[in-house]
Amino acid sequence: MSSLSLATPTAGARAELRALLRLALPITLAQLGLVSMGLIDTAIVGRASVQDLAAIGIGRSIMFALTSFGMGIAFALEPLASQAIGAGQPARAWAALRATLRGCALASLPALALSFAATLLLAPIGVEAALIPGVRAYLLGHAPGLLPFLAHIALRTFLQARGETSPALFAAVAGNVVNAAACVLLVRGDEVLGLLHLPPAGLPRLGALGAGLATSAGSFALSAVVLWAARKHRPARATEVVSVRAVFRLGVPIGLHLLVGSGAFSLLGMLVGRLGAHTASAHQVALGLASFTFMGALGVAGATSVRVGHSIGAGASARRPGLAGLALGAVIMACGALLFTLIPRTLVGWFTTDAEVIRIGVQLLYVAALFQLFDGIQVVAAGALRGAGDVRFPFVANLTSHWLVGFPLTLVFGFALGLGATGLWWGVTAGLVLNSLLLVFRLLHLTRTTIARVA
Repeated sequence: MSSLSLATPTAGARAELRALLRLALPITLAQLGLVSMGLIDTAIVGRASVQDLAAIGIGRSIMFALTSFGMGIAFALEPLASQAIGAGQPARAWAALRATLRGCALASLPALALSFAATLLLAPIGVEAALIPGVRAYLLGHAPGLLPFLAHIALRTFLQARGETSPALFAAVAGNVVNAAACVLLVRGDEVLGLLHLPPAGLPRLGALGAGLATSAGSFALSAVVLWAARKHRPARATEVVSVRAVFRLGVPIGLHLLVGSGAFSLLGMLVGRLGAHTASAHQVALGLASFTFMGALGVAGATSVRVGHSIGAGASARRPGLAGLALGAVIMACGALLFTLIPRTLVGWFTTDAEVIRIGVQLLYVAALFQLFDGIQVVAAGALRGAGDVRFPFVANLTSHWLVGFPLTLVFGFALGLGATGLWWGVTAGLVLNSLLLVFRLLHLTRTTIARVA
């Protein structure tokens, strides 16, 4: 689908909503494909070992927090590419992609180093000693896939700015097939061959390490598909130049914004580790389910960023696409909240048969039903602001909401009041509520007038 087939930035409200839906639906499906890789790993490992499931949950929390800074560099392409496309400058969008890929490469090495350094904090904060080797094994297996994953985000963002969403869908399918096959073989080993009535091949059961390696294999598949799709847009002559410095000028605040938000969830995952393997496993299952429904809002956020960028590139108002995105995101997340309220035990039961894990997971999904709504609103508002090139305010808002308000309440509810994992989740929810309010007010203020393009 070409970006030219989308509604023009000056279209009416219904046309704008249709344009958002045409972009958001395939983006959401692709995002669901990404998070389903993690859910598949959770289901495979969860039925093999509660200890390994707890370890990969903590490891994934650490890796996601530190990957989020690199993701911010990749997301710098959203305003650069979408505004260039809206202004009729596709060669500049390609130049921005090349600069962004170089920026992702520079960001990946420190993220890997910090992820392993973060495991040194696990014992001091009270995580069970038996879980820590599994956490490190998962991070080791996950490490080779970090740069391909960041490259996939940048390439997918470039294609989305052009209105092309099918390659991301194909990439998600390829990534899931590769990840699932690798995870089953590497986590379960010869046991799987026995179930298929095949002779043993000497495959070891690698547990958490196998899950990490499977994720890396899936990341390589993700990046290969979108790279193949993006290369056909390479201009015959490189007439435009975008510096890595320009990418970092936008990407660093975005990365910090994502880091302080995901860092709160990462620390939450490590704090949950203090409560034992069953609680950490339940947290991993509930967070995986919440992440799955969150992909709907994330898809709308990506579409809203593109539409806002197109509007600004064309010199039109960005308020209509911004408000349409907020409304659509809220509706989608309300559906997820309803699901968590009505059938929580069934959902958790898909991933584990352990009665204690199911009991705790159900309690956490009830909390997730509420924070879904505010999480969806804040991510769409942040996407709209990224499309406008406003990247500093979301960072300050996230820092204030999650670390000055949410984190202290997390400690109070979870430990001082003795509410356990449920209390920890209530503290995070408080931060999400405040963050969503701040970002919505910022978007309303910013879109009162026409917004200038980013340099």
